Amino acid sequence: MKKAVGTAVVVAVLAIAVAVWVVRSQHGHVDTVADLDRGDCVDAAAFLRGAQPALADLTRADCDDPHDAEVLLVVDLDAAQAAAYRPEVPDAVCTDALGDRDSASAAGQRLLIAGIADTRRPSDGDELACFAFAADGQRIDGRVLTR
Repeated sequence: MKKAVGTAVVVAVLAIAVAVWVVRSQHGHVDTVADLDRGDCVDAAAFLRGAQPALADLTRADCDDPHDAEVLLVVDLDAAQAAAYRPEVPDAVCTDALGDRDSASAAGQRLLIAGIADTRRPSDGDELACFAFAADGQRIDGRVLTR
């Protein structure tokens, strides 16, 4: 009987550890732009200040809850785009890539666009994630993009 209880306790502890790992991996840091897709939501305090965060500052967020920014698109940079990229707001490479598709809105909030690459000096073939975030420093409530 004691052995069965001990086994049950070990199984329960392992199940809790796995659950914690799953939650942390879903809401953890973003390691690379390749981990991001259109419509993904993130938090980063720099967005709330109207500033450009670094990739290491990003953590995944649930889009159904208030969040700091949302991925509008991911651009595969060509040589000219990589050379033109500057880690500042608004990001010209993202603005150009959005073109007429720039119809995102979030409950009437004015949005700014920021582009984040894996490095401060991306190369031809690298990816750039283009984010929308609120110009007024507020968190976004709801989705920017319709799926």
